[in-house]
Amino acid sequence: MWDIETTTALLRQMSETPDDPEKLLRLILTHAQAALNVQRAIVLSRDGLECPLFRVVLYAECDPRYPRAVTFRDDPNSTRGGGLLADLLYAGRFRRVTPLVFDDTEPSHAFLEGCRSLMAFPLFDHGESLGMVILLGPSDRDCSEPELCALAIMGSLLRRADRAHALKKRLEATCRALDAELAAAASVQRWLLPPSGPPIPGVGTAALYRTAQQAGGDYYDAGELPDGSFGVLIADVSGHGAAAAVLMAILRTIVHDELDRSRVVGPAALLDHADDRLCALGLSSRGAFVTAFSASLDTATGKFNYSCAGHPPPRLLRARDRTVQSLNRANTLPLGVLDERPARTEETVMLEPGDAVVFYSDGITEAKSPEGEFFGVARLDQALLDLPHAAPPDAAVNAIEAAVDQFMGTAPLLDDQTLLIVGWHGANATMRLPSRS
Repeated sequence: MWDIETTTALLRQMSETPDDPEKLLRLILTHAQAALNVQRAIVLSRDGLECPLFRVVLYAECDPRYPRAVTFRDDPNSTRGGGLLADLLYAGRFRRVTPLVFDDTEPSHAFLEGCRSLMAFPLFDHGESLGMVILLGPSDRDCSEPELCALAIMGSLLRRADRAHALKKRLEATCRALDAELAAAASVQRWLLPPSGPPIPGVGTAALYRTAQQAGGDYYDAGELPDGSFGVLIADVSGHGAAAAVLMAILRTIVHDELDRSRVVGPAALLDHADDRLCALGLSSRGAFVTAFSASLDTATGKFNYSCAGHPPPRLLRARDRTVQSLNRANTLPLGVLDERPARTEETVMLEPGDAVVFYSDGITEAKSPEGEFFGVARLDQALLDLPHAAPPDAAVNAIEAAVDQFMGTAPLLDDQTLLIVGWHGANATMRLPSRS
């Protein structure tokens, strides 16, 4: 029964299903059936029970007509009490019973019926016998002590497999619950992004927002300010995932708390205020920071004021000569880094009708190809230059998204990606395109 070749084959098969107790029991039973005419196997447990109660964890039988066809009964984990099986389990010892004799009053009669031999070996957990494997056969054939010991060693894996299987199910349930929580958090996070609003004279917008995980740390906002200008903010919290998403929500609260009360005026003042609040939270001591770019557009004149806190500079696509410029002035350190710093400054650029400003997070330019190459600013600019003349913001977003996706191919998304395009069409135009996420 236990020659080297057969044992090696059995061990190889058992190693393929280390955390599936049913498959392990099937292998043990078919092996014992061929050698010892064993046709039934029962796995018992007394975890959390008092004598004489026990649970039937697994119950399997070989079909007499097809010895290798093993079927499992549908009553696992049923609780029973008393009789021969309880006596064997609570004794916690190796037993060979042949011939097996019992009468109709035996509580485990249904399990033992038709059997003439029994082998029992305990399953230990931290030195205590808490389970047992029962092998039953239809004949009086006895097994040797070495055979019983070998079966016991093989069967001991069942205890480990059962624990691993239970742990796996708990982990899967926990992961499902966590996924549901993160999905809910991601849904709430998207509520914080600017909704589609009524048309704003002269301004068109479109956006792309996608996260590396269900929730992310990118943030953008765009809309009419209390002074009548059109405001834009894009930010990127260091890292990504749930922690970054929470900090993103905090940043939005800080920004809207001031803007809604008209207590700050201008992009630089807004960044300074957000910086003060984030530093007060001890952001730098936690190894976190926020890059941000704030701007305001006078929709009547095209005057565009901006200030930058370590964020990738937006690209300005000029309609008149089809060139791309970098808005890389007035750039200072990210938010939350220094408690004491000079006040931020602003720069001004005049937009012309048809111009578009392309705001983005570094997840766009640092998107990687399968070979590990970055998408880069040059490819972003080329995607803009390839646009047809006077292409609306949503067409520009679609084109850049397609270029990034084609470049990435099968490579995974490693960082959050945000793209916001604001086009100015002149004081007399009215256009507002919905954002996408």
